[in-house]
Amino acid sequence: MKLLATDMDGTFLRDDKSYSEEFNDLYKQMLKQGIQFVIASGNQYEALVCKFDDDIKDDLYYLCENGTKIVYRGDVIYKHCLETDDYQHALNILKEDEECMLVVSGVKHAYILKKFEDRKDFITLFIKNIVFVDSFDEIDDEILKFSVANFDGKIEDRLEVIKKRINPKFRVVTTGNVWFDIFYKTINKGTSLQHLLDLLGISNEEAGAFGDQMNDYEMLQTVKYGYAMANAMPPVKEVAYQVIDSNENDGVILKIKEILKGNY
Repeated sequence: MKLLATDMDGTFLRDDKSYSEEFNDLYKQMLKQGIQFVIASGNQYEALVCKFDDDIKDDLYYLCENGTKIVYRGDVIYKHCLETDDYQHALNILKEDEECMLVVSGVKHAYILKKFEDRKDFITLFIKNIVFVDSFDEIDDEILKFSVANFDGKIEDRLEVIKKRINPKFRVVTTGNVWFDIFYKTINKGTSLQHLLDLLGISNEEAGAFGDQMNDYEMLQTVKYGYAMANAMPPVKEVAYQVIDSNENDGVILKIKEILKGNY
C-alpha cells in the first residue's frame, strides 16, 4: 500500500466531528512504510486543514469540494470550474427553493445569502472561508460546485425534483444527512484521486480509500482497496472491496492498524 484516501464526515470523523487521538502515531507509522495519506471531502480546504496538527497538516493532500480542487501545502495544484452558462443555469434552478440554504463554492470563497447568517454555528462545522452576500450576483469568482443544506427532512424529494430539471451534465448527490452537492458528472473524488495517483506515480492496485456516502462511490471504485463504512449507504457497500466498522467505532483507524500489519 502506497496511498490511503479518506472521506471525512461519516467516515474518518465521528458524528461529533472528532477523531481518535491514535491517528497521529498511526500517521508516523504510515510515513515510515511509505504510505501517503489523502483527505478527500466535499468540504472546503479551510474546513479540512484545521482538523490536523501543525506537524501533519501540510504533508497531506486535500481533494476538496468533491474533487473539484486539489490542494497541497496551501497551493491549488488542480481545479475544475464550471462554465459560465452552466453555472447560471444551475443557479437559477437552485435558488428557487428559498427554504434550503444554497452554498456557491468558489475558488476564493464560499458564498451564502445573508439571510442564513443566523445559522453560522452550523455552517462553520463544514465551511470556514465564507462570504455572506445580499445576492449571488455579487460573486466575482471561479465556481467549483454548489451545495444545498436541507433542514426539513425532505432531501430525497428535493433531489428528485432537481435531477429532473437540471442539465444532465450535472450530478446531484448526497454528501451527508442534510447536504447534497451539484457538480459536473465528469468530475468527482474518483477522477481527482486518479489525477493524484498519476501525479505521484502510484498505481490503483497500490491504493485504498474509505467512504460512506454517494460522493465516495467512484473513489472506492478507483482504487483496488475500497473500504465502505458500516454506516455507508447500500450502493457504496456494494462496490466496496470490504465493509469495515462504523465511523463512530473508529473504523478507519482500526483498518489502518490492520493495513500497517499487511492485512488489507
